[in-house]
Amino acid sequence: MRAVLDCIPCIIRQGLNTARLATDDPKVQREILDRIMRELIGTPLTGTPGDHSNVAYRVVREVTGVEDPYYELKRKYNRIALELYPRLKELVVSSEDPLHTAVKLAAAGNVIDLGIGVQFDVEREVEEVLRTPFSVDHFQGFVEELERAERLIYIGDNAGEIVFDKVLIEEIRKEADCEVTFVVRGGPCINDALREDAEEVGMEEVARVIDTGSDGIGIPWADVSEEFKEEFLKADVRIAKGQGNFETLSERSDPIYFILKAKCEAVARELGVGYGEIVFKRHPAAPSRNSLSPPS
Repeated sequence: MRAVLDCIPCIIRQGLNTARLATDDPKVQREILDRIMRELIGTPLTGTPGDHSNVAYRVVREVTGVEDPYYELKRKYNRIALELYPRLKELVVSSEDPLHTAVKLAAAGNVIDLGIGVQFDVEREVEEVLRTPFSVDHFQGFVEELERAERLIYIGDNAGEIVFDKVLIEEIRKEADCEVTFVVRGGPCINDALREDAEEVGMEEVARVIDTGSDGIGIPWADVSEEFKEEFLKADVRIAKGQGNFETLSERSDPIYFILKAKCEAVARELGVGYGEIVFKRHPAAPSRNSLSPPS
């Protein structure tokens, strides 16, 4: 996905929100915004939204020296999600289709996104998502691919949210005899999950954990590690959570199942859904059954 003009005010807002976490000094906050705007003015919008948003977080680090402004908030949302874990498991076990319910809960967890600067209520989001169908739901194709899979890679997004991902991975492991690799960021990036977060929520109990080797938003392919690339390319099934991963991976030809809530108009347009809707979308779309049939 390429950045659009709508991304510019969003990037500036991300910079301000992060600056306020890193420093209480309005003069320093203004310096940060000035630098971000100067860099944006001199940069054509040829990259992904994530590529251009990285500027805001880099400037905050350079000006304030604070490497991880969201550190305490990540601890907070890990605790909140872990408190919800027994309830999430209960919802899955009591449902008619536990795997599909776990996918929907994973989508509900994607509301824990501090980069977009929108208020949210995790428990209310869970209730709402369970009542709401996916706007795009490629679940049946996912089940069919999962049955044949030997390796699955799951690219996580935010701290706290990864508890919801753990619930889904537990259900995947009941359905398929495959190796599962869970991916976190390689360095502090908004409230995205790091190895520390994966350890805090017990992700290593259900999956092998690796990182991207990069502190960039999503999967900036030129910057990620060879270890990540190898795991990604050899996987039979790929799941990617959230907008940042969608923005940076949507132009790849490798089949990927994206689970996310469309939390900005630009991403919603790219997905072909309405703002605020949830999707479980395979991209590129799977070939039709007719196209897979041998010639008569």
